[in-house]
Amino acid sequence: MTNDQLRSFVAVVEHGSFRAAAEHMFKTQSTVSAAVRTLEQQFDFLLLSRESYRPTLTTEGKAFYQQAKHLLAQAQQLELLGHQLAQGAAPTLSISLSAMCAIPPGLKALKRFCDQYPKMRLNITTEHLSGVLEQLRIENADLAIGPHHGLDGRYEFTEIAKVSMVTVAAPGYLDQPSGKEISQQSIRSYPHILISDSGSSPLDHVNVIPGGRRWYVNDYQMKKTLMLAGMGWARMPEHMIESELKAGKLVPLSIENFNCDSREPVYLIRLRHQPLSELASECWKALAGL
Repeated sequence: MTNDQLRSFVAVVEHGSFRAAAEHMFKTQSTVSAAVRTLEQQFDFLLLSRESYRPTLTTEGKAFYQQAKHLLAQAQQLELLGHQLAQGAAPTLSISLSAMCAIPPGLKALKRFCDQYPKMRLNITTEHLSGVLEQLRIENADLAIGPHHGLDGRYEFTEIAKVSMVTVAAPGYLDQPSGKEISQQSIRSYPHILISDSGSSPLDHVNVIPGGRRWYVNDYQMKKTLMLAGMGWARMPEHMIESELKAGKLVPLSIENFNCDSREPVYLIRLRHQPLSELASECWKALAGL
């Protein structure tokens, strides 16, 4: 099996015919057809059904196509990396950051580290719940910064900060006297705005009202926007809504038997048995010293 054979197969699937694939690859139709046939002979099953005018994926072909695309993408990335290394490309540091953890102390420490490596390329992805650790496992990130959700023996982690969480809504949204505790029964009919889990194997949300209405968004900015519009209530990192709290645009809520206010530990995280690059190791030391 060769990359050229895989590219031919993928091209047929994505362009709809052997002829179109050949034109796309600047090859003859017979060459593309032979490449696909060689794959089929190697594994002794059909990848494409040729019974209709256009070739269609068989059941085996569908599974093979997904993995072939993934493998070709990895090969392309490896080739690009090789060219970059040959040209003395800048080192890259990738961090998976829980959206709730973009706290000023941590960002200042990260800035100081970046200032020491002016040629470094920094990639930060913001994730939520299981997505934070998933980026480590699939090797899209060197380090992660997030809460305790999902941490186990596979990870090494150290606490570097705390985030203050507060439950808020727009003033008058719940039609309740200010400062009065709200019963869970009363608040169930009001949308609780949550951030969707960004991972492929979602974790259960914590700090929710059983049986309550739930709306989902992708980030804290949209969460805040909906609350300011009087469309729901939520827990928010206090540092993200300081100005709105001071201006009275959002007000704290007190809900019966609900974790309205808390100080959540923030951890610097790495895979325990995954060796770090020199750059990532230095970053770990710098951030762990917060």
